[in-house]
Amino acid sequence: MPVAVVKPKILVVEDELIVARDIEQQLMGLGYEPVGTATSGERAIELVQQQRPDLVLMDIQLAGPMDGIVAAHIIRSQYALPVVFLTAYSADDILARAKLSEPFGYVLKPFAERELRTVLEMALYKHQSEAKLITVTRQLKALSRRVLEAQEAERRRVAIELHDELGQSLTAIKINLQLSERVQGESRRELTADSIRIVESTLQQVRSLATGLRPSLLDDLGLAPALQWIAEQGATRSGLVVHCHHERGLSRLAPDIETACFRIVQEALTNIARHAQARDVAITLKREDDKLVMEVRDDGCGFDVAAMRGRANAGGSLGVLGMQERATLIGGQLEIESAAGQGTKLRLYCPWRAHEEST
Repeated sequence: MPVAVVKPKILVVEDELIVARDIEQQLMGLGYEPVGTATSGERAIELVQQQRPDLVLMDIQLAGPMDGIVAAHIIRSQYALPVVFLTAYSADDILARAKLSEPFGYVLKPFAERELRTVLEMALYKHQSEAKLITVTRQLKALSRRVLEAQEAERRRVAIELHDELGQSLTAIKINLQLSERVQGESRRELTADSIRIVESTLQQVRSLATGLRPSLLDDLGLAPALQWIAEQGATRSGLVVHCHHERGLSRLAPDIETACFRIVQEALTNIARHAQARDVAITLKREDDKLVMEVRDDGCGFDVAAMRGRANAGGSLGVLGMQERATLIGGQLEIESAAGQGTKLRLYCPWRAHEEST
């Protein structure tokens, strides 16, 4: 089935109707879709709000109190749409005023179709690039905020652990040592045994704290055992049934890939436990040719992927943004498939880089 070609929508702002109709005909011949004609700046702003064109082709000299430059400034500031000026006036003072509205092009009448097409294509391309840059900048700001918040939350958690758990244990050991100086015989042996028990418990707390920050399995044995461990931890904490499958004999991957994959699965399991209302989760790790393929699948309630991506691009869904950023940093691609009542499938593709290649 052929894919429908989406034509860029262009609003023509020209107070001479005959000229406007001629421009519309030329635009259609060039493969664009005219969405209306405005003869005044006020009407141009109304049509922009109603039609949401991709670009506005604006004459500077318009009938009424608002000329094209003022209208262009409002359209740029309120709707962030590209404006190309189309005019017979090239005086320096007009050009100086026109620059203040940040136009995406300036075409003098009379013009050739080729010239018009070139200016419009460059303006549309520049606008798309600008929109992508704005989106990326917004995402980076959101991720930076998330990183700072996560750092502070982790520091707070570690501080509480140190104060409430380790601090109390060390205080108990100190009291026992002080008491052991004053007693003899069986009481002293009991104090020593109690101190040893507290030390063993404290060591276990330290190991647990260190594992929570970064599991040693990831560094010592690699990604597959670390994913098996996190699957068991996820099952214990959330009540989920988590299965972890991986091909036998997978070699160690580059450290940055192993870390990124581990953190992506960690975030995915957290999201599933919080939002998915799932019972079963499957984690799969395999190699396909020169790529690593990792998948996390659940049988939960699912969600609207397009809406989620919209929230992510607007600075929400920071967990998704974080996973996407980790995938990008290792040269990978993250795909998310989901629908209401059909669960969710998250799949990561990235280049296979062995551990030896990173040293």
